[in-house]
Amino acid sequence: MRRVVAQIPHGFQAGSSWIRQATVQELSGYDEQLIVSTQNFSPPIKTSLLLERVVEFTNLPPNLDLLETIRELPVGDRITLILHLRKITFGSTLYCTIQCPLCTANLSLDLSIDSLLQPANPNPQTTYPLKLDGHSLTIRPLRGSDLEDLTITQTPLPNIANLSERLLRSAILISDPALPELLSSQFQEQLSTTLSQIDSQADLTLNITCPSCNKIFQSSLDVENFFLQEATSRYPQLEREVHWIALHYHWSEKDIMSLASSKRKRYVELINASLSGESV
Repeated sequence: MRRVVAQIPHGFQAGSSWIRQATVQELSGYDEQLIVSTQNFSPPIKTSLLLERVVEFTNLPPNLDLLETIRELPVGDRITLILHLRKITFGSTLYCTIQCPLCTANLSLDLSIDSLLQPANPNPQTTYPLKLDGHSLTIRPLRGSDLEDLTITQTPLPNIANLSERLLRSAILISDPALPELLSSQFQEQLSTTLSQIDSQADLTLNITCPSCNKIFQSSLDVENFFLQEATSRYPQLEREVHWIALHYHWSEKDIMSLASSKRKRYVELINASLSGESV
């Protein structure tokens, strides 16, 4: 299995240590199968279950549960891990199609994963003080568990129908005085900006120039959804590769599915080369 050491941009405190490093392992066939078999789960839950299988944290205390640790990671750290996972499994370029909102032309974008990785927070903290609109707040970065809870709890809170507001409220630990029932749009915008500064990897916004109308527009890149959908679309190819290797090597499905994606594809290449008469 190929592995890469990833620096996570925010990190988290575990005991007396601040952990900002993780090892990411490329997907096996079973990992790819997990993505498809959990298709009824929300993307944040699928991401947590997947990262639990392929991520190890340097110096993580043994008393900390890995899945719970991944759920509590800042959103930007989870996105960083997904980007590294995508790079070592499927390659370093994302191939996207985006529609221009101005002229509706479809644009093909080739995005380098390295260019999408944002600089690390130079001074990460567990919580952050914030003065905002007459309130003294204590906030924290948005976490994977916040996204999970948002998808599980569909019943709106009293007078809070806006999902983005509900998500922002989950980042507020303390408010003096207490928050009103409804947050103003200005309050939400300023809080969202501060959270983006704390965890810049959580919100990837692309500045795009449309070649058809020459206008510049912005588009958010949902790395989590992109990766999960891409892996799902590749699953029929996985089944064909398992069939092809089993047919020629007579290995069991278990043995083939346990292979790393790159190793499985290499065996398919060798089989095809042999069938075409090439010397291998």
